[in-house]
Formats: sequence, C-alpha cells, structure tokens
Amino acid sequence: MTTYGYARVSTRDQDPQLQINALAAAGCDTIVKEHASGVAKRRPVLEQLLAQVKPGDQICVWKIDRWGRSITFLHRSIEELIERGVSFRSLTDPLNTTTPQGRLQLGILASVAAFERDLIKERTLASKALMKSQGRHTGGPALFGWERDHTTVNETEAKLVREVAARVLQGESLGRVVDQLNTRDDVPRPRRSDRWRVVSMRRVLENPTTAAIVGDDRHRELVMILGRNRGQGQGGGRPAEHLLSGILACSRCNHPMYSFPKVKDQTRELYYRCKPAQGSGGRFKGCGSMFIAEPRADTWAEEMFVSAVVSPSFSETLSRRQAELLAGDATTKELDAMREELQELELVFPTRFSTEDMKRRHAQFRRLVDQATAQLMAAPELAQLLDLPRSEKKLRAAWASWSIAQRRDWLRRLVERIDVNPPTSRSRASDVESRFKPVWRI
Repeated sequence: MTTYGYARVSTRDQDPQLQINALAAAGCDTIVKEHASGVAKRRPVLEQLLAQVKPGDQICVWKIDRWGRSITFLHRSIEELIERGVSFRSLTDPLNTTTPQGRLQLGILASVAAFERDLIKERTLASKALMKSQGRHTGGPALFGWERDHTTVNETEAKLVREVAARVLQGESLGRVVDQLNTRDDVPRPRRSDRWRVVSMRRVLENPTTAAIVGDDRHRELVMILGRNRGQGQGGGRPAEHLLSGILACSRCNHPMYSFPKVKDQTRELYYRCKPAQGSGGRFKGCGSMFIAEPRADTWAEEMFVSAVVSPSFSETLSRRQAELLAGDATTKELDAMREELQELELVFPTRFSTEDMKRRHAQFRRLVDQATAQLMAAPELAQLLDLPRSEKKLRAAWASWSIAQRRDWLRRLVERIDVNPPTSRSRASDVESRFKPVWRI
C-alpha cells in the first residue's frame, strides 16, 4: 500500500508548503503538487496521479477543496476511486473512506451533489419556460428551412421542404424520396451533412415550425402519415418490404437500386435493379444494366452487419469517430469538465464573488460546449451503434427479431450505401461478396 499526498494551489504565486508539511506529517509516502484552479478543465498532475494509483493505495489531501471545488466532481471522482479499491482521506475534514464516519460523510456529499444538479436543472427549465413565454427561441441551431434568427424563412430550403411534403402526401415512401434527393445536384443538403437521411428529413417535416412553411392543414396530415408509419416503413408511405432497396447503388451510374420481380422458367424471382428512366419525365435515371439476386444480397447484408459490429475494432472506431466530431481538440472527458465548470460559474454569478473574468470564461466555455454538443447531436447513430450487443449470438437474435424497416434503419446507421460492381463473368454473377463494396459511415 502506498499513500499519495496531493497538494494544490491556484496560482504560481501561492506556496503549497503548508499543505506539503501537513501531508508529510500524516505519513504520505509520495507527495505531488500542482498549480492549477480547482475548476480547471485539465489538471495534468492529478490525471497522472489517478492513472498510477492501484488497489490498496490511498490518496490524501490537506483539505477537501484542494481536490476540487465542484461537489459533483468530488462525489464522482471519490466514488470512482472506491470502485478501484483506492481509499481517500482529507486531513482537515471528516472524510476518510476507510471509516464508517467517512463513508457517512460521502453519503451526505452525494445527497448535496444530487441537490446541486436538481437546482441547476430547475433553473435551466425555468429560464427556457420564461424565454418561450416571451416568444423567444430557447437556443440551439435553426431548423432546416429557417435562417439563423429562427424567424425568417430560407426560401431555397423551404422549397425543398414543400416538395418532399407534397410527395409524401401523395403516398410516396419517404425513404425513396430521400434516396432520390441524394442523387440530385439541385437540392440543398442538411446543415451538417452532405447527404440526406430518413431520420433527419422526418425530423424537419414533423417539427411544429414546418407548419409555417407547408401550411397548417398539410402539416397536420403530414404528421399523421409519418406517425402512422413510424417503425413500420421508411418514415411515411408504404411499409418497407425489401431490405436493400435504395441502399444498394449501381457502380456504373451511381443511382440507387430497387427491388423488382423477374419471371424465369415460369418462376417469379426477386432482384435488385438499377432502374432506367421511365419516359421523358421519369424520376429514375439509372443505366438499367445492373442486377443482383435479392435473397443472396439480403443474406450477405446480415453477415456484413454482424461481422462489422462484433469485430474487436468496432467500439474503438466509434469512440474515435465521436472524438473527431467534437470541437477542436476536446475529448469527451474534457467536454464533461467544461460542463462542470459552467455549472460552477453559474452558481457564482448571483453572488458578490462574480467577476468579469468569470463571465468571459463562461461565454468561452458555453460557445465550445454548444458547438461540440451540436456536432455530436448531428450523429446520434454513434450512441445507438455503441449500444448494440457485441455477442454474435445475441446480435443474430436481435436481427431475427427486427422488422425489415428496423433492419434498414440499422444498416443505414452503419453504411452510407453499398456499391454494386458488375460480375467479372457469367459464372460469378451470383458471387455477392466480390461485387459489394460498403461505403461506411464511421
């Protein structure tokens, strides 16, 4: 067992010798010191100390506020140490996790931390309610179809919203509409992506503010159609019946491929085909020369999905992708630290201890957190993919329990599309694996 002492002062001008002397007198084997604020988003010495302690070790501080000034951070970090088998002790506070009194104090700390979080949540909700009652926007980026002020219609984007709404109201599948939009160069793309997805278009169409663009009556009918088919089809229109329709793409002309029946030797067989244009005004503009047998393609899709999700590198790739989405060089851990400091600064603002420097720091952190959060919100499929079973047996059982529409949703979270190459010879026409090339989202 090793006892580590941690001494901290906020500035270089302050002297930590008083803390060091007290820690040495308490029998600490190793004492580390750090010059950093208690609410700093990064404390390298503390991070190094946490990385090197082992089960059976103890961390000792002169006073609890030397460890941190956020009650939420104090409770969470000490709980994590206990889970790792590391005890924590404060010399001048009744906090020693090896004694019953210390554990009681930790329980009180947990209650205060929960109370602090509830207060922050309550103030946030009250503030949003006030802004809403005054007709002000409660924050966040503007919805597609609106300018940044949330009140001015963006006519270029609104034109696309009206077109999609009209096609869904006429009975078209939203999934097919989205697939065709992605093949056109004359339509605006989503704000944070170069490709439309069913979930992002549905979010635009169902939003109450869209009623001002398409009209109240049409919007009510639109929401009814989308709600009726949620979880059954592709967001609207008929329920999905074919797993890879619109997900497969012809490598020759880059247009989506859809299911179609073909009669062969008086037997009806299903294929995915790149459909050619239908008349002068037809929507399909494919070459019509690419075919693939539907049952074989669907079987390959299941194997591809299972193999990708259970691979050892899957979680690592998702975590790296999530980190790349964050603003600047921030990690998810640093983002959490910034949120904690924002909460602490907001607690200080109503008091006489508030300063202009704190307000500037708050504005800087708020901008970074909002930017990072918006970027992560733009990719909710990452969190959903991380929740998938990692066991092949459990994942196959989940796949078997999903409807065609649910399987399509999961495939779309994993891949942008699956390019289909022509067969190298007639004898290899059914060799699906050699012809398919997934374009991964992650």
